[in-house]
Amino acid sequence: MLRKVDKNEKKRAIALAAIPLLAKYGLAKTSVEAISKEANVAKGTVYLYFKTKEEIVLEIWKYVNDLLCESRSRSFENSSTCSEKIIHYFNFSILEEKHPMDMLLKLLSMNMSTILSFSHENLAKYFKQERLKEKYEIEKILREGVRKGEFREIDIDITSNLFANSFHGSVLNNIAIGKNIVEIRDIVRPQITFLLDSIKS
Repeated sequence: MLRKVDKNEKKRAIALAAIPLLAKYGLAKTSVEAISKEANVAKGTVYLYFKTKEEIVLEIWKYVNDLLCESRSRSFENSSTCSEKIIHYFNFSILEEKHPMDMLLKLLSMNMSTILSFSHENLAKYFKQERLKEKYEIEKILREGVRKGEFREIDIDITSNLFANSFHGSVLNNIAIGKNIVEIRDIVRPQITFLLDSIKS
C-alpha cells in the first residue's frame, strides 16, 4: 500500500530543494522551472504549494526557525544558568548539521532586500513576528537572570535590543564583506560573551 503524501512534508521538501538555487542565483534569477527540476516534481506541483517564489523563501525561513526552536528547547533543559541560555539562544550549530551554512547565509543576504523593502507582505510580516518573538524570549531569560541574582539590575528592553542587534548586525555585516561561517562564528561569540559579562552581578 502506498504511503499517503503528507502535504506539509511535500511543501517543505520543495522549498528545501530550492535552497542551492536561491543561494546561487537569487530570487529574481531563479525560475520555478529550475526549482521543479531540483525538487524532482512537475512545475504545476510547485504552483500547487506556492503562489510565488517569495512564498518558497518564507517556507525556508519557517523551517530554519523550527530547527532553531527545537535546538533551543533541548539546550535550555540542560542549561544551569541564564548565561548559558543566552549563549544557546544565539547558537546556530544545529543548522550546520543539516545544511551548508554559507549557503543559508548567502540566501539570507540575497533576500534581505525583499524583506526590508516590504515588497512581499507575508515575508516581511513573518520576519517582524520572529524578531518580536525573539525579543520576548531574550527578555524572559534576562528577567530570570535578574530575579536569580545572576544578572545585575538592568534595563531589560535596552539590553534585549543590544543582544539581538549585536547578533543580527554582525551576521549581516560580515556576510556583506564575504566572511564565511567559521569567521562569523568567531566574531559573534565573543560579542555575546562581552555583553553577558557586562550585565553579570
